[in-house]
Amino acid sequence: MKQVCLLGTAPSSFSLAPFGNEDWEMWACSPGTASAPRVDRRYEVHRWEPGQEWFSEGYVKILKECKGPVKMFEQVAEIPNCELIDWKAHVEMFGPNFFTSTLAWMMADAIVEGYEKIAFYGVDMAATSEYHDQRMGCQYFAMIAASMGIEVGAPPESDLLRPPPLYGLAEHSHLWIKETSRAREMAGRLRDANTQHEALGQEIAFLRGAMDDQDWHLHSAIGAYDMLSSECTSPAVPGIWKKTENTDL
Repeated sequence: MKQVCLLGTAPSSFSLAPFGNEDWEMWACSPGTASAPRVDRRYEVHRWEPGQEWFSEGYVKILKECKGPVKMFEQVAEIPNCELIDWKAHVEMFGPNFFTSTLAWMMADAIVEGYEKIAFYGVDMAATSEYHDQRMGCQYFAMIAASMGIEVGAPPESDLLRPPPLYGLAEHSHLWIKETSRAREMAGRLRDANTQHEALGQEIAFLRGAMDDQDWHLHSAIGAYDMLSSECTSPAVPGIWKKTENTDL
């Protein structure tokens, strides 16, 4: 049976991947998978730009020394095992709408190459802003694979394959009502805290200015000389500089 583990970098389930089980192939993407004990295939679909932050020297070395295929969109001479992804065939077969991450291209390869089991490890895509489209892309391909009789799964530590709330209908559930109430409470507390923070910020700015002004009074306007005389509008002249009958000083 052909079975493959698609490896991401989420710490919640990364270490749970079956690295020691040779019945599973390990496919990895991202520099964050550099610590994986075993990788049989790597994917790097981004533009080849060694020297940039994304393409660190260490990551380039990993790609160059990869013993298995390195799947890319361009032929890179520096990568001995570079193989091109047949993206045109994938788009023709699956449509262009859900190729929103490297993992989507990995899923397409796994489906086309006849794998019977596909598992996600180290893949959460839980951040609503950054991974929203990528999450839907993975769920789309997982659904396509399942409809073709391919077993697809992820460990319970990952929420990748959890469906989103059913729009509208979810608003009638007890949990939604409770969570919404909690969210409103927290939002109100945050507004109050921000108001207090702004007021305190203004108070802090005022006090800093007042302290600077007070410091000037203590060290410039008043000074130690004021302790000796109330006449502090003219400079003090040392006696040695004053003219006397016996000196021209």
